[in-house]
Amino acid sequence: MNNSKIYDVIVVGAGPAGSNTAISYKNLNPELNIAIFDKSQFPRDKSCGDAIGPGVINALKRFGNEHILDGEPEVVSTTLFGPKNIGIQNYIPEVQNKEDSVVYVIPRVDLDNRIFDLAKSLGVDSYEEYRYMGFQRTDDEKIEVNFKNSNGEDETFITNLLVGADGANSRVRKDLDLNQNTDWHKAIAIRAYIDSPNYLEIFKERSLMFEINVSALRGYAWAFPSKDTLINIGIGMPLSLFKKENKNINEMLDDFVKTLESRGVIVENIRMEKSYMLPFASSRPRLAHDMVALVGDAGSMINPMSGEGIFYGMESGFLLAENTHNLLDSTKDKINEGIQNYEKSFNKRFSKHYLSCALARLVLQSPFMTQRLLAVASIDQHTIDFVVELLFDEARLTVKEVILLASKFMTPLWLLKSIKTSI
Repeated sequence: MNNSKIYDVIVVGAGPAGSNTAISYKNLNPELNIAIFDKSQFPRDKSCGDAIGPGVINALKRFGNEHILDGEPEVVSTTLFGPKNIGIQNYIPEVQNKEDSVVYVIPRVDLDNRIFDLAKSLGVDSYEEYRYMGFQRTDDEKIEVNFKNSNGEDETFITNLLVGADGANSRVRKDLDLNQNTDWHKAIAIRAYIDSPNYLEIFKERSLMFEINVSALRGYAWAFPSKDTLINIGIGMPLSLFKKENKNINEMLDDFVKTLESRGVIVENIRMEKSYMLPFASSRPRLAHDMVALVGDAGSMINPMSGEGIFYGMESGFLLAENTHNLLDSTKDKINEGIQNYEKSFNKRFSKHYLSCALARLVLQSPFMTQRLLAVASIDQHTIDFVVELLFDEARLTVKEVILLASKFMTPLWLLKSIKTSI
């Protein structure tokens, strides 16, 4: 079977990055013909911590789509545990340029489907259970994209711009002859769901629990409360260290469950355990190519400190659309210029933030430094606010911030406490 339908943009991958790419194009230019292809039938599960912060909320608000969060309970604080069981609970600080200082925890089987439905409601053509097989450029400066449908039949579509939004193991990226991240710039993680009737009682409220450098060697574990008694739990660590230490990801999860239970958390009905890879933004491929662009995990956009990628993926889709939506009926050179401008815009906005998070990741890989950081943060509000902003916003280390943090690290805790008490 052959289909030569022509689109202005074809997006491979219907996750938040791909769907928000399509949403952005249709909002910026409703006349564009956009199609999304995905190998799965939606709704479908996706391994993730499920937490979405102010950045994602802001991305949804851009086009009036925040209503998909209606009825979801707000998470208002974080609880950080480090070596020697140091724990700090802190309200999510106000983040720069964004209205909301809350987090939602929504299973990706629900969240991704809602965002995909938003794209469909705008007239985006959707093709589910279509497996991407490859692309080739045509003589008339178009791209021919090949898929295999659910019946095993080959279908071909034509586009002016191909967007790879097909995740950490992107086949579009592979067809661009771009290597995957090395093990040092990847993490391995596992996610599961549990029911806990007393989680909110233990933490006094809906709080995101992070455990840094305890259950996970040079990594972190998490427990994120969703609706009712549903909790998303998981654990992850750098892939290079995971291989070197010959770890077992399922055993690591079991150990973390025991840690939760030791803190009084009732753990019931452990299910849907699933491991996955996280390509860190500390090593990003080129995003702009000849009539092809990468967004989201396909472009290794995951925060090296938090493992969060939804916000960056959604923003990359918007930035691509912003820089190319008015060029798709132009020459190939003009389209490519727009794609190049997208990459420049993305890097200008996020490069220093990613570098700051990568440096923070190195600091937190040391048990001593983790312990010291949390000890300082338990006394100094600015420090814990900055750590949380690295996790959930676009905070970046400045020279002033480095000097300030270094001085606090070197100041004896008793003196730091007395200074704070006297202010």
